[in-house]
This record gives sequence, structure tokens and C-alpha cells, in this order.
Amino acid sequence: MSIVINKNQISSNWKNLATTLPVGEAKRKKIEMAENTVRPPKLTKAVCIDCEMVGIGEMGLENMLARVSIVNQLGQCLYDKYVKPTEPVIDYRTSVSGVTEQHLQNGVPLDVIQKEVSDIIEHRTLVGHAIHNDLKVLFLSHPKKRIRDTQRYKGFRSLFNGGLPSLKALADKILGLKIQTGAHDSVEDAAVTMQLYVRHRREWEKSLREKKFMTSEEKHKRIRARQKEKILKNSSSSHVKKSNNLI
Repeated sequence: MSIVINKNQISSNWKNLATTLPVGEAKRKKIEMAENTVRPPKLTKAVCIDCEMVGIGEMGLENMLARVSIVNQLGQCLYDKYVKPTEPVIDYRTSVSGVTEQHLQNGVPLDVIQKEVSDIIEHRTLVGHAIHNDLKVLFLSHPKKRIRDTQRYKGFRSLFNGGLPSLKALADKILGLKIQTGAHDSVEDAAVTMQLYVRHRREWEKSLREKKFMTSEEKHKRIRARQKEKILKNSSSSHVKKSNNLI
């Protein structure tokens, strides 16, 4: 994953140097101000979201939002907050989620999280991986035309025989990155997901434009072709089953 270097951040060496050189008070103050000046990450046209969840309900099998992270197109973190539980947590899933009881003790109320996240993603392209899961636990929706899901993008699925690839598999195969080797980090996962989108944005957006301007007849042809392919696949599958029964 690429590292963003803040050119405005002055190293501590400069501060030490400022205390030893005969620098005037005004200049010393300028150096100290420059050291403390860090530009906030820019809110870009596309943002990427990733959530961590904990288990609630019987045996902790149901999902509840625990952490929300959003990055911009440069992979810089715009938002990263833990969420105050609305129900008793049965399973923190710490080995995967990285979330502990301590993280949620000072969590932000869900309604505040919803408002803040909604304000960030509104009118923007929203990138994510299996993003329907994130929106579901947030109890939020987003216009379908503004969603870019790296799990469902055909360009990526074609690399996995049409299946739905995991983010870990995509990062390894396309970016050459090893992620999620331990507990997940939603900031890292969001940054990697955004990197996947940005790297393939041109062809991705082009395919969407072509789909948008496809004629009604072309759409019907594609639908019929898919239906035919599905029938042939089912027919082949049932034929194999019959053959096995005869053996």
C-alpha cells in the first residue's frame, strides 16, 4: 500500500536545531507553528467505507456495527470511530474484527454515527467490498448508481471464474499485498479497497457508461443469453447426477 507523506510536517530535528541556533523569537514561533500544521485529509468525489462488526443475538451469530472507517481517494483516513452497542454483545470476534470490550466502552451513539457517515457519503461515489453488509449494519442506503463494489465488479470476478472474491484474495492477486494476516483493520481494508477501485477506475466507469447506453434490444439479448447459459448449466448438472445414480 502506498505511503502518503505529509510535506507540511517538520521533523523534530528542526525543532532541536531551532533551540540551539540564534533564531529570533518571531522565527522560532513560525517554526513551531509550521511543525504543528497538518492539513486535514481532503474529501474527494469518491470515498471508501469499511466496517467491523461484533456478534449479538443467539450464539452471537447476528451482526452489529462496532467500527466505521472511511478513506478518501488517496487512501487517507477521513473517519474512524467505534460505535456504542445498542444490544448486549455476545461475541466481540476480536481475532477477526480487532474489536474489544474496551474499544466500545467509549463508543459513539449509533444515531450520531449514522448522521456523520451520511453527511460524508452523500452525493459521492461510495466504494466498498461487499458493501451491502456495511450499509445494512449502518441502517443506511445509497443510490445504486453511485456504488462501486469490488466484490461484484465483473472485471475482478472474471479473475476468479465468476465467483465473489474476498478482499484478501483481490489484494494479493491484483495489488500484490498481503492483508488480514491477523485481526482486520477497517482503515487498512478501506484503503486497499479504494486502491483497487482507483487502479481500475477508467475501465470500470467505461463499462458502466456502455451499460447505461445499451439499447433495449441489446439488454434483452444479454438476458436471453444468460438464461440460456443457466439452463445449459442446470441441464448439465442434472445429467451428471443421473449418471452417478446409474453407477
